[in-house]
Amino acid sequence: MLYGAFGAYLLAVLMYLSHILLRRAWLWRSAFALVLVGFAVQSICLGLRWVTAGYLPVTNLFATQFFFSWALAATYIYFELRYRIHAAGLFVMFCNLLLLGSVLPRDPALPPLIPALDTPLFTLHVAFSFAGYAFFAMAFSMGVMYLVQKRLQTGLLPDLLLLRKLNEEAVFLGFSLFTLCMIFGSIWAYVAWGYYFSWNIKGVWSALVWIFYAGMCHAKFIRRWQGSGYALLSIAGFGVVLFTYLGIGLLMSSNHPLE
Repeated sequence: MLYGAFGAYLLAVLMYLSHILLRRAWLWRSAFALVLVGFAVQSICLGLRWVTAGYLPVTNLFATQFFFSWALAATYIYFELRYRIHAAGLFVMFCNLLLLGSVLPRDPALPPLIPALDTPLFTLHVAFSFAGYAFFAMAFSMGVMYLVQKRLQTGLLPDLLLLRKLNEEAVFLGFSLFTLCMIFGSIWAYVAWGYYFSWNIKGVWSALVWIFYAGMCHAKFIRRWQGSGYALLSIAGFGVVLFTYLGIGLLMSSNHPLE
C-alpha cells in the first residue's frame, strides 16, 4: 500500500508537469484524481497501522515522516478544492513525493508505546503538531511559487494576489494548529513529568517556531513585509521547522528522539 500511494503521487507529479508543458485541462484533473487515490491508499494504510498498534503510530522517524506526508497531502487537497491552484500543485506534490520517498527504505515496524505516551494528550499533541507542520510546508511552497511568479509572470501559476493570500492563510492555519499542539503538549508534560514547560532543547526550539509564526501572523499587516518579504519569511520559517523536527530529533539529545 505504501508503494501504491507513492506510485500514485509520482504519476500525479508527472501529470502536473505534463500539464505545464502541454496545457491540457484533463492532465491536471487526472493529476488531482491520482492525488486523491494516493491519499485514500495512504489513509487506509495509516488506519490499519493505528488499529494494529492501538495508538497513533508517530513515535519514530518512519512513522512521523509517513504521517507528515499524509498531512501534507490532506493540506494540498484542501487548498486545491477551495482555490483550484492546479499547476502550483506540482511543487507541493513534488515535496510530498520526496517526503514519502524517504520513508520507503526505512523499517515500518511498530515499536511498543512507552507508558508516558499512552494518553490521548499524546495523540492530540502529535496530530496537531504535524498538521501545523503540513501547513507550514504549504506556506513554504506558496512562498517559492510567489517568488517564481513574480519573476516569470506566467499564466501557468496563480496570480501574485492569490499566492499571497494562500501563503498567509497557510501560515495562519498552521500557527493555529501548532498553538493547539503546544497547549496539549504542555498539559501532557504536566501530567507525565509534573511541569508544563522544560528548557529541553526540543521544547525551546518548538517555542521558537511558535514565536516565529506568531510574528508572521502580525507581519502580514506591515507593508514592508508583504509580498516578497512574506514569501522569504515562509521559506526561512520552514527551515526552522525542519531543524526542530529532524535536526534536533536525529542529531541531538532531547525528550523527542526520532529512533
